[in-house]
Amino acid sequence: MIGRRRLLGSAAVLALPAIADAQPARPRGPFWPGGARLAVGVCMMFEADGGQPAMWQQGPPGTPQASQRFPNLPLIQQRTYGAKEGIPRLLDLFDRVGCRVSSFMIGESIRRYPDLAREIVARGHEAGGRAIRHAPQFHLAKDQERAFLREGFEALRTATGLWPKGFNAQGLQGSVNTNDLLQELGLIYSIDDRTRDEPWIQKVNGDRDFCLVPYIGHVNDLNFFQNQQRSLSDYEQMLRQEFEVLYEEGAVRRRMMSVPLHDFVAGRPAVVPSVERFLRWAAGHPGVWFARRDEIAEWALGPGRALTPVDAPVIPQ
Repeated sequence: MIGRRRLLGSAAVLALPAIADAQPARPRGPFWPGGARLAVGVCMMFEADGGQPAMWQQGPPGTPQASQRFPNLPLIQQRTYGAKEGIPRLLDLFDRVGCRVSSFMIGESIRRYPDLAREIVARGHEAGGRAIRHAPQFHLAKDQERAFLREGFEALRTATGLWPKGFNAQGLQGSVNTNDLLQELGLIYSIDDRTRDEPWIQKVNGDRDFCLVPYIGHVNDLNFFQNQQRSLSDYEQMLRQEFEVLYEEGAVRRRMMSVPLHDFVAGRPAVVPSVERFLRWAAGHPGVWFARRDEIAEWALGPGRALTPVDAPVIPQ
């Protein structure tokens, strides 16, 4: 009986198509400008005093003030730290290591700190777009969402003279209309995607190309140090192992690594050395392209278009 089962099992295996035949051939490089093996995209979030809903808190339960709102002063101060200390410290770090990044700026943050927004641009970094407030948008009607986005982009243009090319929503939670609206408003990409380790193209507004340049959450400094309370050594190990695997894969397929940083988290004195050690270590590998997100998107939509997957988003029906 056992022998017969083994025979049947062997026959079933033999009947399956070979893996090489079942999978489409992957395109071969060069994958990035200059024949680079891996693109590394560093993001610096500019969120200081950006109108976060959590900036307000209700009075204590059971008191006459329970239904009233009061400023959440510790949280406000934590966010303000990002503008006063975090971004200046990170900008100096990026200058030291020669890395240019993409900074996604909330409209109200820009209005409060326009000189800082201008300094980010003057030091060679991308001014990425965000809505006017750091608040949910996935529930808004399409016209409301369009106005919510446009106001944030106008704040960026007023301060820097630039209109954004890329976008980031609060918590990566755009709506089913967001990418159509972004393309309509003149943007070419969004980072609100966690489905791949490379850029890809979604068709929006009928037949228009719109690029998704992924932003991966498990190496996010905010997750490590605020949400999970993990150690600096855990953070550095995760960054290095993420890099090592993607760098190895980058020999045969297009790969990019996302390094998300927040002004009020990575900009703290204890965290900056970990970020700097990783960036210097990664730069010691041949064929690493430290790229702004707009550069990655423009390559994926332009010279590298033939290698860029085209797909539809997964949306529950």
